[in-house]
Amino acid sequence: MLKYKMAGQGIFSIERSTAVSREVRDPFLEGNEIIEETIAKFHEDQSNENLIAVLEGIRTRMHADGHFVIPVVINEEDMTYSFRGINTNDGNTWNVVFTSKEEFEKGQPSQVISHFIDAALKACAEADVMGFIVNPWSNDAFMLSKELIQAILDADGGVEYSVPEDPITKELLADGSFLTRAVEICVRNNTELNELKLMKILRQSDVWVPCVALPDEKVEGRLNMVPDILEEDGKFYFPVFSTAAEMGEYGENFSRIQRNFMDTIKLARNNQREITGIVINAFTNQYIIDRDMMNMIEEL
Repeated sequence: MLKYKMAGQGIFSIERSTAVSREVRDPFLEGNEIIEETIAKFHEDQSNENLIAVLEGIRTRMHADGHFVIPVVINEEDMTYSFRGINTNDGNTWNVVFTSKEEFEKGQPSQVISHFIDAALKACAEADVMGFIVNPWSNDAFMLSKELIQAILDADGGVEYSVPEDPITKELLADGSFLTRAVEICVRNNTELNELKLMKILRQSDVWVPCVALPDEKVEGRLNMVPDILEEDGKFYFPVFSTAAEMGEYGENFSRIQRNFMDTIKLARNNQREITGIVINAFTNQYIIDRDMMNMIEEL
């Protein structure tokens, strides 16, 4: 049986029998109604079209950083957990997930976690079980087999919708490719969690800044590197790039300096123009860090 470390955002333990668990609001479960509604419709008419709607409902919530409520067995010694399974009449074992605390509370008390749907699906796909039973105590229980799980994962065609949670190291960030990847994912799927992950990556990343070399009016023979500013619809943006290559032909007209992203926030704030935000990779996968996000990155 696979075991998983109890670490990372979005994972927490609650006991159904405790009073506090009834008061805890989990925003990651909000929106799971789409899964419940498509499953109910499938039970009314088990057509292939309605089956696909269930899978798309789960996939939609997966891309929105949705969670399942998952009963687990926790090993307190090493803080790992394993999914609880149930045996069906044919002798097969299935893991169990719920779309809400209300669905979970229809059954027996158990220790549970609230965890990301994508991570739960990938873990189940590797486990020695038949798949997940969604809301097993409901009249609209749904057997999400490993074949259906794989169909959900394959539907993305290898395209990433969640910024990886790799430990952020100098080696990981060295060539800018990981930052480029994170920006691309956020452009594709700009959830709050992806945004938070990107902000944490930016705090430790170096970026490339296009500059114009101008003579220093006070010191003869010295050049000042003045960052370029982009303008769109009367708004000014401070451009930075995850790699020098991301500048493309635009970069050929400028000197390029590499600075820590935290330094570029200071440069943007101190610019003579009123900067609306910092734009990352303006000519490929453009992503704008507005002033509010700049403040959040500084405060992390």
